[in-house]
Amino acid sequence: MKYKAYITLILLSLIFPSKIMDNTSLRIKELIPNFIDIEHKIFDLKPLYKKTKKVVKQKFFREEVNTWKIQKNDSTYYYGILDNVKGKSMPITFLAIFDDRGGIFDVSIIKYREAYGGEIRGKNWLKQFIGYTDTSNYRIGNGIHAISGATISVYSISKGIHKLTLIINDIIESFNEE
Repeated sequence: MKYKAYITLILLSLIFPSKIMDNTSLRIKELIPNFIDIEHKIFDLKPLYKKTKKVVKQKFFREEVNTWKIQKNDSTYYYGILDNVKGKSMPITFLAIFDDRGGIFDVSIIKYREAYGGEIRGKNWLKQFIGYTDTSNYRIGNGIHAISGATISVYSISKGIHKLTLIINDIIESFNEE
């Protein structure tokens, strides 16, 4: 039964992918309104699976992620990563924006599909990640605030964000190689 929901979701995402991408583009424009240039590309995650799985103990939802390099001015760049993590039964799609040093600039929930646990969409809860890096404290109840009734979502998003902090330097490097 659970697999049918995943297959349906994947088929729907193939048919209607632009809604997620449109919402992501709007969020980027909202966060960095006067950007000079933006570059999008798909980043292959396969070479990084072992690196992240050992530390975070969470798999990537897909073998690639959508990434953006956003140029704000002549010397300021931001990098966005759109990823999914598994909620209780459905994926949670989120956008993490990083500064050029690999620190989190912003985290936004782009699509929350569960009936419960939606409190993780709250700006106050998400802003605790600002400035976090790969070495920050991602322990729930210690470095990250718990939310009653949203335990699975809190753990999933926290691990997902931590996972992205481990690969952001690889993504920055891939944009700069071009």
